[in-house]
Amino acid sequence: MKKFNFYSKYLMVIPMLFLVMACEDYLDVNDDPNRISEEEVEMEVLLPTSIYYLGDTYFNISYYTSQYAQQSSSVGNNGPSNQNELSLTSAWINIYLDGLTSVATIMNKATEAEAYHYRGIAGILRVMNVGIATDHWGAIPFDEALLEEENFSPSYNDQSYIYAQIPRLLDEAIEDLEREDNSIYQPGEDDLVYGGDISKWIKLAYTLKARYAIHLTKKGTIEAAQMVLEALENGMESNTDDFGLDYSTRTFNPWYAGVVLAGQTGNSNLIISEQVVQFMDGTSYPFASAELENDPRLDIIAFNESNGNPLIGGINGAGKGAANARFAEDSYYTSQTAPVEMVTFAESKFIEAEARFLLNEGDARSEGTTQEAYNAYLDGIEANLTKVGVSPAERALYLTDASIAVGAENLTLDLIMKEKYLALFLHPEVWTDMRRYDYNDEVYKDLSLPVAHNPFLEGKWVRRVRYPDSEYSRNDENVQEVTKDVSTRLWWDQ
Repeated sequence: MKKFNFYSKYLMVIPMLFLVMACEDYLDVNDDPNRISEEEVEMEVLLPTSIYYLGDTYFNISYYTSQYAQQSSSVGNNGPSNQNELSLTSAWINIYLDGLTSVATIMNKATEAEAYHYRGIAGILRVMNVGIATDHWGAIPFDEALLEEENFSPSYNDQSYIYAQIPRLLDEAIEDLEREDNSIYQPGEDDLVYGGDISKWIKLAYTLKARYAIHLTKKGTIEAAQMVLEALENGMESNTDDFGLDYSTRTFNPWYAGVVLAGQTGNSNLIISEQVVQFMDGTSYPFASAELENDPRLDIIAFNESNGNPLIGGINGAGKGAANARFAEDSYYTSQTAPVEMVTFAESKFIEAEARFLLNEGDARSEGTTQEAYNAYLDGIEANLTKVGVSPAERALYLTDASIAVGAENLTLDLIMKEKYLALFLHPEVWTDMRRYDYNDEVYKDLSLPVAHNPFLEGKWVRRVRYPDSEYSRNDENVQEVTKDVSTRLWWDQ
């Protein structure tokens, strides 16, 4: 990923693009004399805008769902920490008002100009918006989503239909990216992540194919695992291929702006959950070596606000209590300039490890797998340790500890998913994984329902989010048809 100062020419035009790209399903701008026409907006302005809002969507969703996944905990005793329902309105607006509309315009303009590389990149961004939407709401507007004045009340497509489109759309994007592009329009500085490196976008597309394939393990374990391995043959190869948006000392990372600074000013809203701390301090998984007191990443992500006392994570649903595990100011994930990670090489290695484990007839209670699965598991750990800044000596100590280096014959699913859980700290995929495995405490050791659990769920876990109120006010008939209780499983979760 390349560093980018958002106070450049690109960020300065982002507020104006609210008017430029406003989807008429949401704003009535038919007669607005100040509205800039689609033809007046260049692709080099739309691309950074699309990436920016996608990063904001990932943050917005993970801020709330990390509480469902018990990576973070609210200092109050209500809200998502108690598994109360969410609507994620800001993320919905980002996706439909900002993300998909700007992406659609890029695709239209790129098609007209035969700028295949722009169109391929836009195609990938389209999938990332659609994918994260369906993984949280289920049925979503797709076929009729951006018809604007042609249809102010778009119908909703079932998740099964959306998932059938995702690999096709990614294949089309890959085909565009692999085509010879002789147009005068080439992505460069406006590509905030890869700087116009088309080969990295291709690897991203294949890695996304693997991500969405692993979501389908309940629909056919062997088929899903095979699709994963096929896609990853062309996927990410190292941390340098990671897809994430960096921030700057002038434009703060949203976790720093919204959580770290709040904690420093006495307005703390989130703390690190007990589940994370106990995964990393030897409580849930005791270390074999006396030299290894904690997972070396724990001191990177957490700040102990009670000097001299043991680090205590928040108990979800119980409020702050005695918890002292604040988000660190200089953490890889929550510093001023930290990236919002969206797709990483480490994630791809854990997807591979899980796929190979399942292909070897592994399940939540089995032990042992192939050497290839074990190698992928270790590679995923090392990739994340390296990425977040763990020293070579500490990496070696962790990777060789007998609690981690168990050998292929002793590898279990819970070890793979525990390490993925830690490597994807504050990432929406964690909640998706937990739902895929039914919040199983054999896969996520020591996991239990939060204190003061939402009584309306009657002991069930949350499986989806609620549609925003704006949808009920402007598209009530269609949204009512697909509305389900938040404890109802999504299509891929059945």
